[in-house]
Formats: sequence, C-alpha cells, structure tokens
Amino acid sequence: MSSTYQRFFSSKLTLAMLIIFSIYLLLRAIAFFVHPPIPLSGDYFSFDGKKVRYICKGSGNPYVFFESGYGDDSEEVWSSITEQLPKTFTACYYDRLGHGGSDNIPTDFTTSQKAQLQAALIQHVAGDNPVIIVARSYGGIIARHTAARANINLAALILLDSAHEYQHEILRGTFSPIATHVQVWHYADPILGISDIKNLFKKYDSSLAQRLEQYFSSFRYARVMSAYRNEGGFFTPLEDFNYDFGNLKMVVMSHDREAYKSAPRFYNVGDKWAEMQKSIAQLSNNSEHIVVKGATHNIPGDAAEVVVSKIIEIVDSVTNQSSVKNL
Repeated sequence: MSSTYQRFFSSKLTLAMLIIFSIYLLLRAIAFFVHPPIPLSGDYFSFDGKKVRYICKGSGNPYVFFESGYGDDSEEVWSSITEQLPKTFTACYYDRLGHGGSDNIPTDFTTSQKAQLQAALIQHVAGDNPVIIVARSYGGIIARHTAARANINLAALILLDSAHEYQHEILRGTFSPIATHVQVWHYADPILGISDIKNLFKKYDSSLAQRLEQYFSSFRYARVMSAYRNEGGFFTPLEDFNYDFGNLKMVVMSHDREAYKSAPRFYNVGDKWAEMQKSIAQLSNNSEHIVVKGATHNIPGDAAEVVVSKIIEIVDSVTNQSSVKNL
C-alpha cells in the first residue's frame, strides 16, 4: 500500500513539475517576442571600436555636455532638460557604454576610461569650442577626471549632487559599495527571465518605462554593475587626486537635507554629505555651492527649473567672456 501511494505521489509530483516547467518555457518564449529591443534614434561615434550614441540639440557656441549618474538613463534624465534650453547654443547628452543605444561595456572598464570616452566625445562634437559640463551624481567623478586631464576647452563645470571620491569610506555601513549578492541576482535575473516574465502582466505608461524595465533586468545592466563593482568602490581621498581647477567656474548644487526628513537613512548622513559637497567646491577658486531647496538627490527631476536657469546663466557668462576675448 505504502509503495503504491509513493508511486502515485511521485508520478503526480513529476507531472506537476513538468507542467510548471512547460508553462515557464512558454512564458519565456512569449516574453522574448513581446519585449523586443526598443530602437533609439541619435548619432553615433566610435570609441575603441565601440559605438556610442549621443543626441545634440540647438546650434552654436558654447557646447553644454551632460553626464549621467550611475544607472541613469540619459534620455530619461536629460531629454526634458535640453528641451527647456534655448536653441542658441548646443546641448548634448549621450549613453555611456552599457546604456541606452551604446554598445555593451567591458566589465573591467574603469572610471578613468569613462572620462576618456567623455573627452573623446566632446572633442568629436565641439572641437576647440568652449564647453560646459553638467554632471549628476557618479557622473561628477567622471567629469572631474575629464576636467583634470583632458585637452578640451572647458569653460565651466556644473555638478548636481555629485558623488565623492571617498564617499564609500566616509559613509561606510550606510552607503557601501554594491554587495556580492546584489550583483549575483542581477545576473541570475536575465538567466532565469524572472523580471521578463513578471513584466508580461504589467501595463506601461510609455515606451521609456518599458525600455527601462527591460534594461534593469538585462545582462547589459549586470555588466555595468560589474564594471562599477570591480573598481572596489571609491576609497581614494579627494585630496590625493591633486585636483587644482584654478579659477575654473564651478557650480556645486546639493540636495536639501530636509527633503529626506521622512527617510532617516538619507537624512542622517546629511551633515557628512554636505561636508563632501563643500570639499568638492573647494577645488576651484571660482566656485559657488548651492543647496537646492526641496530637492532630493534627483535634482534634475525635482528642480529642473533651477538647473535650466543656472545653465543659461553660465552660458551667458561664457558667451560674454568669449565676445570680450574676440574684440
């Protein structure tokens, strides 16, 4: 009797597992056809054999180049900002390798190499014309690498709640580098197709929302994460970089600590973050530090009008200086 029951139960279990696996394979196949890659328009240039997508709006001098934060989608962060800018100068944003329409990123690609890519794009588009770099979060570190080492006509640097070279050490235990289990999950997810299947039952408000859902559950994002993690976080004190930007016009915009009053994890590091922002501003003798009232770390999203206004102000200043030089 017991043997008969075991055989019956075993056959039922095997059948159930086969049915579940068949459903899983069917859903994966459906997801593959329902979620094809979403094409992106734009121009391309080549960096070390890799295609890099970029978008420029407006025309003339100076050139404003936007650098995204870690995990940012350039279209999501900068498209609306550039639409609000006058068309009397050129504003450009691009997809770093591994993002958007650009080619995949090597997992050993460093921050220094990202800065080389940024400089190569600026030289490709702007040539010797004056350039203003606007960089958000992790992009601020890339921009400082570029400002210190690249042979470009850099007229000003605008940093939006920039990451700090030593932040993971200063904020250790609160904001540490990406953990191993997080990285493992971001590889397991596209292998198993869990998010891809889950998203079959989700309605999207826009093609952008759908594209980002697909991206953050893809091998592309897993490789971006690996490249970031393989550097081991940022544990070099800022002063060890020996940055000296002289009289370069620098604007350091920081988030408002009070915007995180209901989020203790972020609110409690406010004093340390403010000190890091001040240390960044001290890299230039011609800097200003602005706390953007009501804005979280996402300053472009929370206070677009402040960002646009400051860019226009700096562009006017750079244009006037160029006019004086040409007299």
